[in-house]
Amino acid sequence: MTEPITTKRVLLTPASQIKTRRQKWFWEPFTGHGVIPLGTATIAAGKGGEGKTTFMLDLAAQGSRGELHGDLHGRKIATIIIGPEDDWDTVMVPRLKAAGADLDRIFKIDVETTVDDHVAQTRSIRFPLDVDMIEQAMHEVGAKLLIVDPAPSLMQGDMNKVQDVRSSYEPLIALAQRHELALVLINHFNKGGGSVSKGMSGSHAWRDLTRSYLAFATDEETGERIFSQDKNNYGESKGSYKFLLESTDVTTDDGETASVARVNFLGETDQTVGDLINRETATDPDEQDDRNAAQAFLVDLLRGREAWEAPARDCLKAGHAAGFSENEIKNARKRCKSPRIVSEKSAFGAGWVWRADFAEGVTQNPEGVQGVTSEHVTPSLTPSEEVTQGVMQIEVTPSTPSTPSHECPLHQDPMNGCYTCDHHKGGIAA
Repeated sequence: MTEPITTKRVLLTPASQIKTRRQKWFWEPFTGHGVIPLGTATIAAGKGGEGKTTFMLDLAAQGSRGELHGDLHGRKIATIIIGPEDDWDTVMVPRLKAAGADLDRIFKIDVETTVDDHVAQTRSIRFPLDVDMIEQAMHEVGAKLLIVDPAPSLMQGDMNKVQDVRSSYEPLIALAQRHELALVLINHFNKGGGSVSKGMSGSHAWRDLTRSYLAFATDEETGERIFSQDKNNYGESKGSYKFLLESTDVTTDDGETASVARVNFLGETDQTVGDLINRETATDPDEQDDRNAAQAFLVDLLRGREAWEAPARDCLKAGHAAGFSENEIKNARKRCKSPRIVSEKSAFGAGWVWRADFAEGVTQNPEGVQGVTSEHVTPSLTPSEEVTQGVMQIEVTPSTPSTPSHECPLHQDPMNGCYTCDHHKGGIAA
């Protein structure tokens, strides 16, 4: 038998002959903030129990009703789910019911093999072996969302080897591109802290393959689930969002009741997964003192501002000038309970604003800070001493707000007086 002759040649295509198009979004929660693109893969990663699968099932449920925000809004779409770790009868279907899904539009997929008209076995889909069967199933039901959960266990080869990951999933990503569907691959985090980009289990090829990477984590102080877009090749948005998992009772087909989680989406947040996985924990009195000092600084800063609020970026800059790290100031905001310091979108579209909620009867001081009264908190060190020692030490002395004699480089309205202007002129003023 003659061996086939293989030849190759260079193929050049002028850019002028390539038709342009707008990137479309499977899920775009807010206009201009696309999160899950159509025609490519998105990876969702986090520790077990962070709500990754439940959140994706909620999106599938919205899509089945034609209510999902994005380019498919108004169109009832089908979803194919491949290989979930959870049981369908006791977990997956009850979750879908709790989310209000049209169950006739959500599909479990397996491969059935027969020998002489007799069923030999039923097995899970494997990649890249069964890509052609997935494409066939996609055509049958008109699916626009494909969820692979967990992606590493359904591939052939080693999840830690770049070539194995690429050879398994590149054919599936090509399928998503051909038919403009959303592909979501669910993965896990490695143990321990570190950067979000390096936290995903397996080879870095998982992140490199996809065009959108969502990292999930839980804020243990509030119980909220946070997911951040660590990678977004098709849009400017790389925001963070939050949701709650609320327990819901669902009646099962055997007449019993099952309690399952349901998503309550809360919108955008300035908290990031990077902040959460690397959050410092106080284990000795010195660290607790540093926390209290950061809280007292932040409360005093906001007390001197109009309406007790300031742009978040200004608070971080002021904190840095006073010797605090960005994480220390962010964590101080989260831990302040009396008054509570809320983070919210500016009404004028100028980013995030931090506002102290000085309710009636509140002492206007952070909870847990010993000896702080409603007077201004002033530093006991000069600016030069603060720079030398690196951390601002504070003592409480009565004072009255003063009007700064110069424009503060950190604030939009310097005439209201602020901690930075009153006490750090020599340290940061121009």
